[in-house]
Amino acid sequence: MKYIKHDNESINEYKIRLFSNKELYNLKSQEIADLINKESGKTQGESSYRKWYRAYAEGKSDAQKEFVSGDKILKEYELKRVEFEKEKIRFFDQRTAYTKEIRNDARKDELFDIIERTIKEIKTPLQYKNNEIIASDNDLMISLCDIHYGINIDNHWNKYNSDILIDRLKKYLDKIFSVQKLHKSENCYVSANGDLISGSIHPQVQIANKENVIEQIMGVSEVIAWFLNELSGGFNNVYFNVVAGNHSRLNTKDDSLKGERLDDLIPWYIKARLQAKSNIMVLDNTIDNTMSLVNIRGKNYLNAHGDYDFSKSMIGNITMMIDEKPYAICTGHLHHNSTNNIQGIKLIMAGTLMGVDDYCITKRIFGNPSQMICVCNENGVDCFYDFEFKE
Repeated sequence: MKYIKHDNESINEYKIRLFSNKELYNLKSQEIADLINKESGKTQGESSYRKWYRAYAEGKSDAQKEFVSGDKILKEYELKRVEFEKEKIRFFDQRTAYTKEIRNDARKDELFDIIERTIKEIKTPLQYKNNEIIASDNDLMISLCDIHYGINIDNHWNKYNSDILIDRLKKYLDKIFSVQKLHKSENCYVSANGDLISGSIHPQVQIANKENVIEQIMGVSEVIAWFLNELSGGFNNVYFNVVAGNHSRLNTKDDSLKGERLDDLIPWYIKARLQAKSNIMVLDNTIDNTMSLVNIRGKNYLNAHGDYDFSKSMIGNITMMIDEKPYAICTGHLHHNSTNNIQGIKLIMAGTLMGVDDYCITKRIFGNPSQMICVCNENGVDCFYDFEFKE
């Protein structure tokens, strides 16, 4: 029968089963007591068993209530603990971002201090000379892109270091002055569109660098100051403009802020170095350190390095960002001279003063060092001079 004790059932379990299923088994309390006495060999009355079961049932109910209450408390505690952990992470993220910002500012301040001290220590002043230039209908726009100062190259196709850079710039000056003489150009606009230093953003570049980044900034700034000073003797005015390139980042691409580029130190150095020279103007970037507008004879020329603006779609994007259609967009970055026209915008890309490095060899890219000279009048670019440095 269903109310007979099971072989694996204890007496207490038997009592609990019988009283729990009293109505189901259609048993009375006395009948349950008789069944339990028979199995246990005891002679207790039904009242004793009934009270025992009632105490058990009440204790079980209380225990279940306490368990549910305790479980609820544990869940609430866990939710609060998780929320606390979230707040702690938010706090640490904010503190990390704040610390990074302070560190970046401190690092920039330190760079300015170092460069300022270096300028003061320079003993040899640049020799200034002025030539009166007759007013004409055109100016020259010349590139000074991708110098990569600080890298030391010696391979089958190319040799390059800071001394060779000076030799190439002297040849460049000769060509500029010959073009100026031919066209009787009045002013000169120098577009230094990024990667003026080699930097230290890639392991290959770090190995190839001869000078560290501080020395690179000071070295290239001194070279550019000399170059601008030489130009100033052949033009009424020389205008100099710099935009940031990718090689002047302080960290890797993912870890760098957009505005954190060492190129920004170069105009500051040039202003300090050439402050006594009245016909050399360093133009400030009024839009952003990665792009700037320069007006030449009534036409707007947009300068950018080119790492953000290498596709046709990006050309449309950059014109929408500045909310106007420039006459021309001038870039560097890809290390070769080229001209094009997209949607009525002239594209002028200048090469590099560096030449073939290890990266070019691995990519099987060859080309002579080159820069671009443009003769500009009120109608825009009248002609281009694709100038290559051939040893």
